[in-house]
Amino acid sequence: NSVELQPHPGSAPGKLALTINVEESYWPSIDFKGGFSELDGWYLTPLSFNFDNIFGLGNYTSLNLTWGDRLQEMSFNYENPNIFDSDFDFYFDFRVTNREFVHYINERKLLHKVPDASMFLGLSPRSDWFQDVVFGIQLQVTNPDSFATIAGSDQSFEAFPARISNYINDRFGIAMLVLRYNYDSRDQRFFPQGGFWFGARFAQADRQLGGEIDFTRIILDARAYHVLFGPVVAAARIKMASVSESAPFYEKFYLGGPNTLRGYADRSLSPVGGGERMLQGGLELRFPLARKNFPKHFLSGIFFVDTGSNMPADQSIGKAQFKTGYGFGMRFRLPFIGLFRMDMAWPADGGERRIHFSLGHTF
Repeated sequence: NSVELQPHPGSAPGKLALTINVEESYWPSIDFKGGFSELDGWYLTPLSFNFDNIFGLGNYTSLNLTWGDRLQEMSFNYENPNIFDSDFDFYFDFRVTNREFVHYINERKLLHKVPDASMFLGLSPRSDWFQDVVFGIQLQVTNPDSFATIAGSDQSFEAFPARISNYINDRFGIAMLVLRYNYDSRDQRFFPQGGFWFGARFAQADRQLGGEIDFTRIILDARAYHVLFGPVVAAARIKMASVSESAPFYEKFYLGGPNTLRGYADRSLSPVGGGERMLQGGLELRFPLARKNFPKHFLSGIFFVDTGSNMPADQSIGKAQFKTGYGFGMRFRLPFIGLFRMDMAWPADGGERRIHFSLGHTF
């Protein structure tokens, strides 16, 4: 698209008439993108075809190839504002994904591939009160591998416990109603110095919708940002999540590693097959190490503390179940990719120091 502004003298002194000429482009733009999803972690999209305002109808279509936090994905997205001249935006999303889950069984780290395909049909009201709400139905078919690979070797592992093996024998279909809500009052995304971010996800899987299982899944995630003095910012986060015990392991929660609780191995602080109850918190002190172009500067430093617990449904979360990590890190602002981070972390229980690399802020 191109936009041309043509100012003209107005009808009286001090007035200006402005003509805006917009030329639409009907051919796709090709982008390289990288970043961080507030709830799902980092991603890189080396190839993205985008069709904006096809045939002048105001809709948006994209085809993306994405690598993310232990996933590879191809997705097709379609958005239509004011569908059928109503007060709703329409969303269609189709994804083919190959996710990798980490299990720790008998002191061995296992890497387990879980391919799936999903389709989402959703609506979002355009009213001021509900414009950040999206609701719809999601259909998903998953076919986990019947084996895992032992990390660091070519050996396979098949002796899964029931929490995993019950869902790997064949394709497994899930149909669920989904409700999503995001609220964002941050002054900016790269180095927020004030405001709040809140995300909520609710999903109800039901056999009556055509799936093979019933379960409920809820995620609540809140973050706050505040300037302490000068350019030093305090960032705080609390996340609560719950899922039914009947949910398959790939719909449960995993804790530990660079995107959740630093100082511990990736997803190592969870029961085998994932936890049904998770409570997670974090606190960071962020400050620029290079002031040029602040707040979109090149280099930042942080000090952080993470804590959290991830438990089965039959075990209550208590103080004894919490793990804590602390440390410091740096953030580099890179072209195209966005924010690259490196953290040096220590577990509070005296374990080994770990270095974590990822994209985007942890929160």
